[in-house]
Amino acid sequence: MEATLADLVTKETLEALAGERAFERGTDYFADGTVVGLREVKDTITARVRGTYYYRVKLSAAAEGLAFECQCPVGQDRVFCKHCVAVGLAWLEKQRHPSSASGRKSKREVTNEEIRTHLMAQDKSAMVELVLEQADWDSGFRDRLVLMTAQKGARTPDVAAFRAAIDKAIRRRNFVEYQRMAEYATGIEAVMDSLEDLLKHGHAVETRELTERALKEMESALNHVDDSDGFMSGILERLQELHLDACRATKPDRVGLAKFLFDWEVGSDWDIFHGAAETYADVLGKEGLAAYRKLAEGQWAKVPPLAPGEEEPNKFQRRYRVTAIMQDLARQTGNVEELVAVLSRDLSDPYAFLKIAEEYQLAGNNNAALEWAERGVRAFPVRTDGRLREFLIEEYHRRGRHGDAIAIAWTSFQERLGLFEYQRLHKSARRAKQWPEWREKALTLLREDIAARKKQSLKEDHWAPARPDRSVLVEIYLWEGDVQAAWIEAKEGGCHDALWFRLAEARESDHPEDAIIVYTEQLKSTLRHADKQAYHEAVEILRKIRKLMPRVGKEAEFGPLIQSLRAQYKQRRNLLKLLDAKGWKSS
Repeated sequence: MEATLADLVTKETLEALAGERAFERGTDYFADGTVVGLREVKDTITARVRGTYYYRVKLSAAAEGLAFECQCPVGQDRVFCKHCVAVGLAWLEKQRHPSSASGRKSKREVTNEEIRTHLMAQDKSAMVELVLEQADWDSGFRDRLVLMTAQKGARTPDVAAFRAAIDKAIRRRNFVEYQRMAEYATGIEAVMDSLEDLLKHGHAVETRELTERALKEMESALNHVDDSDGFMSGILERLQELHLDACRATKPDRVGLAKFLFDWEVGSDWDIFHGAAETYADVLGKEGLAAYRKLAEGQWAKVPPLAPGEEEPNKFQRRYRVTAIMQDLARQTGNVEELVAVLSRDLSDPYAFLKIAEEYQLAGNNNAALEWAERGVRAFPVRTDGRLREFLIEEYHRRGRHGDAIAIAWTSFQERLGLFEYQRLHKSARRAKQWPEWREKALTLLREDIAARKKQSLKEDHWAPARPDRSVLVEIYLWEGDVQAAWIEAKEGGCHDALWFRLAEARESDHPEDAIIVYTEQLKSTLRHADKQAYHEAVEILRKIRKLMPRVGKEAEFGPLIQSLRAQYKQRRNLLKLLDAKGWKSS
């Protein structure tokens, strides 16, 4: 038996799909009455959610569970968002209260099919007048009509009208704020819809010209918008795909197209036509690719080589773009030596050596890969790139040179006394079956470092109390699973707040009283911040404390703790609301 909306849309399901935070925000949206146009047709719910702008939401019963769609950026990433939650809650509310406030049965909604049937029966001229009347006050709707008219079916389209529509949609006199971006992007996408229709009707030449115009306007507009949600990147990608399709549908001048693409690729601040030699290879053909390569090599000759540690002398702005082009061209030939010749033009940082080593390894030349990795470590013996060292460690182990591998891991640990480097040393020493001695050596070095920092702190300021921090030791012992050792280090030398919280969670089962003490301190620290996130974190800490108190015979102390918090933070109404929602009263 197939699941229905009634089976799938429940508060529990909505919270499970959205997560606690998104469910809470969706609940707020629903409570604020932002859901409008709620409809249900054939096990599908549709609605719009009003925020800074409207988002369309659809929830459907599917074989695999509750299917969902939302126009918001989160929803487009296939994440069950707060808008989906709000619509689900609105539908549940409608199921509970199907009648109107007066108690009379609600009127049945008219379906789209009924509207379509009605319109089809009307006089055509009357419908035209109705459409034009709508266009008089809805400029976006009118723009769509203009572009539909400009296409002129199979005849020559009105290119001037399309140009004007592109300019109108993209150009703005003033900066486009974040709140207006969705509306702005929607207008541009409507124009792109029309350009796609133009191509479908066989007008590829005109489509290419118009997409190039749109891209030029877009590059200028990108400097004057707040595109935090990434609307414009999607539009740019779609325009470039449309341009490629238009080029494939025509027979462009290949040399001219190569110059056009190259000039864009090296000159664009927004990576427009990035990787054009590969993307347009079938359109450019041998003639176009040869012209493209000649242009690239002309620019490449101007790029100066950089030795280890050397900076770009003239701040050659096109270095990155021209290098990327030359790499793409080299990869197309399949010649690893040609690619290495490109990569070795810039050896200014250790990662450059790693890239060359990886290319040789990919080509099966492990000796050359090892040689370049070793060159990189010699060129940058101090604070080198961790990825380069990791590559060399793995290669040494593969060759049975375990001592060399451990030596590099130890150097990394000496430079950065942290958990990650400790784990790298552990992994390497274990492979050589030498971990116990290296572990003792590492822990000794850490303790010496803590003592040295404490001594230095006392020298620098006699009046400031030295606060030795044993956070790294605590992290290491927790990673190793020795909670007791981690607890001792924290008690004796201190650690940062997040580690105290982890320690408390680790000690809940065997030492609940210790956990309560830590949670109480964390509660004070959390409530130093007066914001919604801090209040939710405080409530979670209180939940943990309440759960543990009966185990140590202190359940009677939870009420006074709440009373004390209410008195101390009586001005923080949002915190008090959360306490009320949990039923934690003052008495």
